[in-house]
Amino acid sequence: MPQYSVSSMYFHEYKISDIFDFASDAGCSSMEFWIETPDFWLNGLPADNLKEIIAQHKKIRQITVHSPVLDINPCSVNPDIAEVSIQSAERSIKIAEEINAPIITIHPGRRTAKRPPGERDKKRLCYYLQRVKNAQDKKKIKVAIENMQPKVNALLYSTETLKEILENETWLYFTFDIAHAIQNSKKEAIKFVDLFFEKIENIHVSGTEGKKTHTLPKNCGDANEVLNYLSDCGYNKHLTLEIEDLNFKSHLDSKEKITILNEQIEFMKNIFEP
Repeated sequence: MPQYSVSSMYFHEYKISDIFDFASDAGCSSMEFWIETPDFWLNGLPADNLKEIIAQHKKIRQITVHSPVLDINPCSVNPDIAEVSIQSAERSIKIAEEINAPIITIHPGRRTAKRPPGERDKKRLCYYLQRVKNAQDKKKIKVAIENMQPKVNALLYSTETLKEILENETWLYFTFDIAHAIQNSKKEAIKFVDLFFEKIENIHVSGTEGKKTHTLPKNCGDANEVLNYLSDCGYNKHLTLEIEDLNFKSHLDSKEKITILNEQIEFMKNIFEP
């Protein structure tokens, strides 16, 4: 049976303890905790406090972690920005280990200029992954890299680029972002599943609507088809709802967010537990 999860950033404006309360009330059995969750990020990264809150919420059986991605780029042409970004990932792995998270998701970075990545950018990515591997060494946690949106300077958005990385970095796993993949095409999204199913440890579940991403998966036909295909393949790990609340027409309070989250979990259960 899959773990039904939500990104903590869905409730970004609340305190950590409230976020866990809300996720429990919505029926989540897991949570993807973003290191950049403001109540954590802006208050000194209190891992001990986070660990206590996790222990108090028995319905949330597992925590996954998402490494920082805002305002940083581990493959930046600016060496100072690249170094700070890499150090953020290294620190996140340490925190993830402290809270007993089995998986951490990282982003691959991007070319700084809005041009197709070249060999120098790929070398920066290789250096970043080597640093991440060293930080993860002898730890139980699995590191999973996420596929990105199909932008001109993206380092990892296609099955071809992911295949090259996973073949070279055999220790690395995969976080499959459905909305990012179907922006290429539904066919490409299915190809991700066919080629890398054994490497998938976490799935970011959302849909697309025009140029918008991270919309409700229940309302997106392509996302529905990809989820049904994953169910047919026997996927039973983390299903992490990654919903952008700014896509809604008006501000949502916590009760409204919980209701929406519960509806999306029930939608996924109908697919994976028919």
